[in-house]
Amino acid sequence: MTRRSATVEDAGTVAGGGAESTAVARARHGFSSYLRADRSARLAVLAFVAVLGVALVLFLVFAHSQWFFLDDWDYLADRNAGDLGDLFRPHNEHWSTLPILVYRALWRLFGLRTYVPYQLIAILLHLTAAVLLRRVMRRAGVDPWIATAAASLFALFGFGYQNIVFAFQMAWGASLVLGLTHLLLADHDGPIGRRDWLGLLAGLAGMLCSGVAVAMTVAVGLSVLFRRGWRAAVFHTAPLGLLYIVWWLAFARGQYTTAGGSIDLVVRFITTGFAGAFGEMGQLPGAGLAPGAVLVAGVVLAWRGLDRAQLRRRAAAPGALLIGAALFLAIAGVGRASLFGPSVARSSRYLHIVAALSLPAIAVAAETLMRRWRVLGSVAIALLLVGLPGNIDFLVNYDARVKYGLGNPDLMLTFPRVSLARDVPRRLRPAPDLAPYVTIGWLLDGVAAGRIPRPGRAGPVIAPTANLRLSLLQSTRPTAASQCRVLRAPLTRTLVDGESVGINGGRIRVSLAQNPFIQVSYGIGYGRTLIAVHGPLTLRFESAHSSVRRAALCK
Repeated sequence: MTRRSATVEDAGTVAGGGAESTAVARARHGFSSYLRADRSARLAVLAFVAVLGVALVLFLVFAHSQWFFLDDWDYLADRNAGDLGDLFRPHNEHWSTLPILVYRALWRLFGLRTYVPYQLIAILLHLTAAVLLRRVMRRAGVDPWIATAAASLFALFGFGYQNIVFAFQMAWGASLVLGLTHLLLADHDGPIGRRDWLGLLAGLAGMLCSGVAVAMTVAVGLSVLFRRGWRAAVFHTAPLGLLYIVWWLAFARGQYTTAGGSIDLVVRFITTGFAGAFGEMGQLPGAGLAPGAVLVAGVVLAWRGLDRAQLRRRAAAPGALLIGAALFLAIAGVGRASLFGPSVARSSRYLHIVAALSLPAIAVAAETLMRRWRVLGSVAIALLLVGLPGNIDFLVNYDARVKYGLGNPDLMLTFPRVSLARDVPRRLRPAPDLAPYVTIGWLLDGVAAGRIPRPGRAGPVIAPTANLRLSLLQSTRPTAASQCRVLRAPLTRTLVDGESVGINGGRIRVSLAQNPFIQVSYGIGYGRTLIAVHGPLTLRFESAHSSVRRAALCK
C-alpha cells in the first residue's frame, strides 16, 4: 500500500510540477552555459597573456641592436638639470616633462652603458596599451576571443615599431596609455566621484608626456559627453585644456613654425594615415580595405538596434576613440603635411596611434557581423589575424630592415676617447646628423662621471671618422652669400687651423680627400660656417642630397 501510494504521489508530482521542473532545467542549462562561457573567457585571457609574453620577447630579442638615436639625445644632452624651465620647454611642439624626468633617472642609473632599460619602458607601455584596448573592447560587449584577436594584432603590430622600440617614443606611448586609463575610469554612469578624479589625474599625466594627449583628451570628452552629459564632459576636459593653453602661451608659442597646411593637405594626411594603418594591419594586397569595410558595415549594424541606454554604454568609448584617431591625424597634418607632404602620415609612429584608436570600433564591428552572419563574421575575424605573420616577420627581420634607426654606439662612444677630444671647443657638436644635441663637452663629462663606457671593437674607420668630425666646428657665424658656389660636382679644399668655409642651400657632405669613406654630413640648422679647429685638412665637399637640393660652398 505504501509503495503504491508513493508511486502515485510521484506521478502526481511529475504531472503537476512540470512547469517547476522545466524552470529548474532551464536554470541548470543557463548556469551550465554561463560556466562554459566563463571558461571560454578565461581561456581567451590566458591566450592573450601568452601573446603579450611572445611580443615582449620578440621586441627585446629582434630589436636588441637599437641604440640612442636623434631625439633621444634631446632628453639626455640638451636639457639643463638645474634649469626648471627646461622641464617644460617643448620638443618638436610636444610637452615632454615626464619623459624628461624618466630619462634623467635612467641616465643616472645606467648612463649609456645599456639601452635596454630605456627601450623596455617603451615596450611595456605599448603592451599595456594593448591590455587597455582589450578592456575597452570587452566593455563595449565584444566577445572575449574577438577582443583577444584584435588586441593581439595591436600587441604584435610590428609596423608600429617606432613607438615600441625607439625609447624616445615612450612619450607617445605614455600619453596613449594614460589617455586610455582616463577613458576607462570616466566610462561609468552616475555622478562625479573618486574614479573621475583618478581619471582626471591620469589625463593630466598624459598631457605632461606628448601632444598625443590632446587627441586623447578630446576622445575622453566625447565619450563622457555621449554617455554622461555635458557637465561630466566639462569636468574631464576643461581643466586639462586650460592647463595646456597656459603651458603653450608660456613655453611653446611660436613652435609651430611649419604650420599652414591647406584643408586639402590635412584631409589627404588623414586619409593617408587611416589607409596606411589599415594596410599594415592587413598586410596582404587588398586586405587593408577590409578593416574599413568591416568597420562601416559592422558599426552601423551594431549600434542601429540598441536603445539609448545600451548605445551610450557600448558605443561611447569605441566611437570616441575612432574620432580621436581622425583628430590626431588632423593635428599632425596641420604641422607636418605642408612641410613633408601627406605621405609622411604613413610613418610608423602615426600608424601605431591610429591602429590603437581604431581597433576597438573594428572589433565591435567584427562582433556584430559574427552575431548576424556567422560566415561573414568569421571572415571579419580572420582579417584581424591575417596581418599577424607579416607584422611578426617585420619584427624578426627588424635589424636588417631598419638600419637607419639603430644609432651608432661605436662612433658616439669613441668621440670622448680620442686624444683630440680635449683639444677642441666643448661646444663642438661632433655628430649633427646622428645626435644633433650632443656636444663633446657633454660626452667628456659623461666619461668623467662613469656613465659613458668604452666602445667595443670598433671598425677601422671609426677612429678616423671621429677625428674628422672633431676637427670641424659648425658655427652660426654669417657667410657672404654672394661668394657661394653651387656644388654640381665634388670640390677639394685644404683648410688650416682657424680657416673656415660657408655652406648654403641643402646638406653638404664633407670627407677626407684621401679616403672618402671618412665623412660627415652637415645641414644649416646649427650654422652656416664650418671652422677647422685642427688642421691642416684636405677635404672633399659635395652635395649630400643633390637630387633634392644642391648645396653651395662659400668663402
